[in-house]
Amino acid sequence: MSSSEKKTPILVAGAGSGIGKSVLENLDMLGKDAIGISRTGVVRDVKSSFEFGKNYQCNLSRTSEVPEFVSSLQKQFHSLSGVYFTFGSGLFKPVDQITLEEWNAHFVLNLNSLFVLTKEILPLLKPGAFLCYLSSTAGYQGFPESTAYCASRHAIAGFAKALREELKPKGIRVITVYPGAVYTEIWKGREGFDQDDMIPVDDFGKWLATLSTLPDAVYPDEIRLLPRKGIL
Repeated sequence: MSSSEKKTPILVAGAGSGIGKSVLENLDMLGKDAIGISRTGVVRDVKSSFEFGKNYQCNLSRTSEVPEFVSSLQKQFHSLSGVYFTFGSGLFKPVDQITLEEWNAHFVLNLNSLFVLTKEILPLLKPGAFLCYLSSTAGYQGFPESTAYCASRHAIAGFAKALREELKPKGIRVITVYPGAVYTEIWKGREGFDQDDMIPVDDFGKWLATLSTLPDAVYPDEIRLLPRKGIL
């Protein structure tokens, strides 16, 4: 067995930008072995090994790509120590202006991709591993012109609650984080919101990465955190 096969890296899904990119960078600074995936990642040569700290290409909204990626990961590593689910999109319109195509595309990325990746990655998780899902304040509260986003974030929270009970006997931790406004691309162009009122993306990524350092016996199942101004 090679030295890399003995490693149990952390996977960061959605590492191409924003929160996921920051988490991957901060895991590296913490000395953690981590691999990123996103649709904008580098294309991996099938003959080469995965390198820690790199973001590899896998379009999570094309759910057929996910099993193939996980299979290639499994050929090099027998297990993972954790997975961060940081990908997602926003859809902010009055409900009567949302098309069915927009609605479906939103749920394919925000929920279908999350389900498929979770299902495929489970064989790589051993006792003590963790799954970290990002919901939102929109996962427990409603906001105008956010029906699709609130619905998908509530769905993520519900999925994680049930999965937590399902995986508890196996010793796998399921953590749900409900962040308030973190300044990412999702906020650009939206009127009535000030960047200075939000959590800087690198501050949030830095904090999120520290969840990987918790002892196995510590289990923060659900975490709510907000910018200093509160819910925006």
